[in-house]
Amino acid sequence: MPVENMPVEKKPLAVNLFSVRRELIADFEGTHARLAEMGFLGIEPMIFGPIPLEALPEDMRVPTPPADEYRAMLDRMGLRVASLHAPLPEGDGADYALDFAQTLGTDQLVLASFMALPNAANAHADLAILDDAIRRFGAAAELAAARGISLGFHNHHFEWEVDFDGRYAWDLFWSKVDPRVRAEVDVYWATAAQQDPTRVLRDLGPRATRVHLKDGPGILNEPQVALGEGKVDIPACVEAAVHAEWHIVELDECATDMFEALEKSANYLVRNDFSIGREG
Repeated sequence: MPVENMPVEKKPLAVNLFSVRRELIADFEGTHARLAEMGFLGIEPMIFGPIPLEALPEDMRVPTPPADEYRAMLDRMGLRVASLHAPLPEGDGADYALDFAQTLGTDQLVLASFMALPNAANAHADLAILDDAIRRFGAAAELAAARGISLGFHNHHFEWEVDFDGRYAWDLFWSKVDPRVRAEVDVYWATAAQQDPTRVLRDLGPRATRVHLKDGPGILNEPQVALGEGKVDIPACVEAAVHAEWHIVELDECATDMFEALEKSANYLVRNDFSIGREG
């Protein structure tokens, strides 16, 4: 997609580690080093709280080290943590997620999906479950705020699947949830849901403090591609993400080699003066 000439405030460039989950299992430290070499300034890791690795799908069993050891490794490589995908801080596991975020040095904790919220996987299709999820987000946001951390929510496509008298779960969530909750807008999944991701970003305004940039055909169950090689209007999304503090590249499944696609994506964003990457 052609890049138009437009003024954009450049933001630091990170990569969500779900993109390289298989590579992390094979070589955890080496994968981080390779991402740093590609020019990424930051990463967005994921932790699963009390869930044992063997309970996860095989390609998600990433053996994350203790937070202090992880932070030391990242400091050696010059990588910052843009935000952390983690369970909602609630109940007995609240301190675990918040402690991990603080140790890694990030002020943003993100729930990746309603599917990652116990007893709320169907919140996008059930109003009672959605309302309870909204209540839980509010309580968790208060806990996080007391630690200087913002709580965020990341979309997929299903938040726009069910029509509740002209409004979707996405709209209802943001109209009701605690105003301290922030958004991590995934422009690709919004596109796949037949939504305009620039409108989604602009409607959220300053609440959209993170943006996930990915590209591809915009069709469910089809692999994604490097930024600039698919149907998503990445320049328009970057322009609309005025309140995003980081540009985060994420490719769930890729039609080509993942490292190659991530490097192309980083180069695309830096070359077009959208993002700030690592020099040299």
